[in-house]
Amino acid sequence: MVKLSRVAISALVAFGLAGALAGMTAPASAAPGQVCYFGECRTSTRPSAQATPAPAPTPASTQSKLIAKRGSWSAVLVGEGAMIIDEFANGSKFAIVTYPEGKFGLMLMHPDWRLKAGQRAEMSVKIDGETYKGTAVANDKGILEVDGCSKDMLKALYRGRQGRIEVGDYSFTMTNLADAKSVIDAVLEHLKMASR
Repeated sequence: MVKLSRVAISALVAFGLAGALAGMTAPASAAPGQVCYFGECRTSTRPSAQATPAPAPTPASTQSKLIAKRGSWSAVLVGEGAMIIDEFANGSKFAIVTYPEGKFGLMLMHPDWRLKAGQRAEMSVKIDGETYKGTAVANDKGILEVDGCSKDMLKALYRGRQGRIEVGDYSFTMTNLADAKSVIDAVLEHLKMASR
């Protein structure tokens, strides 16, 4: 299982998945220079010091495609990139994002949040008793972003059983991380088949 975990994380890095979040059921179309988050497209304004934005999509790479869904977790390809999303009963969404240069990030949104661009919030993710902390910054759509997610945390998510995300007075429980592993494996298998 440890070997498979390393293979999965290494494969995500090797494929250089561009992080772009799109809607779960409808394809998102991004114009050149735009990035789509949970179905909403915007012009990328991310400073290069934080993370390199996904490259401008070509016409052939602007559609999203649901690859796998298991429980509350989904794996979606967006052009040449992908995302792993956990959707909660209250409409909130948590996503694991991978950038082309191999950096990882997280995104979190709640339908009731009215965050202003640049607003900061401390975020913690606890997986099977291990806690990872970071600062999230709201983008112009009010979605919290965390740049620089550690590979150790991603391995814990992949191998874990349950997790909890906390931001301020809000908490989100990830009850079955085996479903996340399943959809990650589905994306990796899809990319492996597509590269042949």
